[in-house]
This record gives sequence, C-alpha cells and structure tokens, in this order.
Amino acid sequence: MNKRTILCFVSLFSTPTLCLAQQCSIDTIVETTPTTQFVIHGDGTVTDTSTALMWKQCMEGLSGVDCSNGNITKGTWAVALQTPRDTNTTGGFAGYADWRLPNQAELASLLEERCVEPSINADVFPNTADSFLWSASADYNNDAATWFVDFKHGATGTILRETALPIRLVRSVQ
Repeated sequence: MNKRTILCFVSLFSTPTLCLAQQCSIDTIVETTPTTQFVIHGDGTVTDTSTALMWKQCMEGLSGVDCSNGNITKGTWAVALQTPRDTNTTGGFAGYADWRLPNQAELASLLEERCVEPSINADVFPNTADSFLWSASADYNNDAATWFVDFKHGATGTILRETALPIRLVRSVQ
C-alpha cells in the first residue's frame, strides 16, 4: 500500500493555492526516519536521538508550527555558510547560539527512503521543499562545487556554489 499525503499552502497574494503530494511506499520499504526517532521540542527545534543532532524544524525563512509562515530563503553557498553566523551573532535560535550548516552526511541522515516529493518525514519536518539543500561539504574534486542533498528524490550530488538553494541549520547536542 502506498501513502499519499497532500499538503496545501494558500498564498496571501494573487497566486493560486500550492499543493504538494508526498508519496510514501509504506508496505514495501522500511521507514528510515520514524517519528519516534525524533524529539519535537515545540520551540522550532527537533532532536534526532539516533544522531544526537538538533535541527531547526523549519527551513530558513519559514516559521510556525507547520513551517508555513514566511518564504523559504535561498542563497549561494556563501550565503548558506553565512546564515548560521548571522543567526548565532544576533541572539541565536531557541536559546542556542551554536547553529551551523550540516555536512553532507548529517543532512542525508534526514532522508526518508520510502518517501519522495519530499524525501523526509513530513510529520517531523513539515513544509520541506522537495529540492536540493546546501551542505557544508565542499567538493574537493571541483573548487567551484559543493555537496547538496536532494529532498525531492533522496539523492546526493555536487552543484556549483553560485546556485541559489534552500538552507536548514543544525547543532550538535551537548
């Protein structure tokens, strides 16, 4: 059996309602990021008990319980690297001032292998864009590229640093 979750976002402007349909193969693929693996703190943060990482529940630019307020921030890799510095020097987030851009392996740990569009546990991380997200991992074979994680189909790869991509921040749990 397949599970299909439909998420709709109504714009306050003249654009039509946007609906995203996450598709999950719940009978054929084992869940890789079950909701029970995460502690949702209610302050915009989520702790992954399997990796000891705390994530901002919403992608940068979004807020609210369902991450539907605001607009997703996209930027070059330089902007992605600067974002946690700006967050930390302006008071931090949820009482923490040690946020950083995750490396490729950390970001890929959020991939839900049985779901696509987006490939993430949407109950824990609502309104995640089904697109590439920046990691902090440089591509050492190409000085102009960096690793991304694709939350549309659950892949990883490298992309030129001048591309504008969304950002999600992380911190290590002490």
